[in-house]
Amino acid sequence: MRALIATIFSSYALLCAGATPETEYYSSIDSLSYSQAAPIEQMIHDLDGAPLKSGKFAFTHNQFEIGVRKNDFEFSYFYRYDYYLKFNKDTGQLAYLQRNDLPLPQNTHYNVYLRPNHLRAWGLSAAYFYEVNPQLSIKTRLNYLRATHTTDGYLKGQLNTLNDGYQAQLYLNYGYSRDTLLDRPEEDSDGHGTSLDIDLHWQVNKQLNIDFSGRDILSFIQYRDLTYTTATANTDNISFDQNGSIDAKPTVSGVERYRDQTQRLASRYSLHGHYQLDSQHALTSELFAYDRHVFPRLGYQRQWRDKQWQLSYDLRSDAWGLGLGGQYFNLHLRTDELNWEDAKTLELNFSVKGRF
Repeated sequence: MRALIATIFSSYALLCAGATPETEYYSSIDSLSYSQAAPIEQMIHDLDGAPLKSGKFAFTHNQFEIGVRKNDFEFSYFYRYDYYLKFNKDTGQLAYLQRNDLPLPQNTHYNVYLRPNHLRAWGLSAAYFYEVNPQLSIKTRLNYLRATHTTDGYLKGQLNTLNDGYQAQLYLNYGYSRDTLLDRPEEDSDGHGTSLDIDLHWQVNKQLNIDFSGRDILSFIQYRDLTYTTATANTDNISFDQNGSIDAKPTVSGVERYRDQTQRLASRYSLHGHYQLDSQHALTSELFAYDRHVFPRLGYQRQWRDKQWQLSYDLRSDAWGLGLGGQYFNLHLRTDELNWEDAKTLELNFSVKGRF
């Protein structure tokens, strides 16, 4: 891993040392958040609000990056924050009732499943562009990741509420830098890893081009001496209080120790088509996927003077997107609600570039 970092730094230094007017510098901000069961604002603030709707996942990806391109090479520094949460309907309802201090319905069976995957990291990347033929070009990018925070594991089991209490059997196994489930003190994490990105551009003909991008297609982050907890909770660990609400202070039989652990990130894919109707008008389509969740999108693009305006619609999230692009910048916004506190989809992409 140290050899990889040294290679990226040395290549970057050589590139900058030979800078010419062909050297391009850029900076970008990418942020995408989606919540299926509740508005993003409610998910962030401990589910305070209206009851959750049916949903199984929520995610956010946020990345700031600065870099330089010259000839067929690209080098950059980035900082990223990711959170991917998978759960089922029963777990969402239990979490909502607990966070809002509400009683659980009696004589009800719950299947519990919660799978968090969180990462906060900075990193370095090196990319290479190569042209297969005049119509087809490919970009491969290798990222080094230095993780500073993580949560990776699962909680699963069953819970049955009765007239005078309930029966539970829950299993917990996860590694973390901050224990959000059991409120233990935060500890430093030491994670190092890599991920692979691939871009492909295919100019099918004068009117049609197709672009594919894959992020974190392959990834692994290795942690040494990461704090972890494995535990089992049963009926004796949990009880109702006098108001019929859940007592959220169970005793847990298990272990809290340190271990080596490998984390893998959710992949992100985009397949984008662009059909040029004439010199000013174009139609676009896109299939965006986060892990196995697919978001189909349709759009319209217009060239006006030296700017490109784009309007798009996401069929799954019911979110509208508006984009504006020029020679030195690109800006794209997407949301399903004008009031951001009610939004389940929020997306911002902004980049600037220049040649010196």
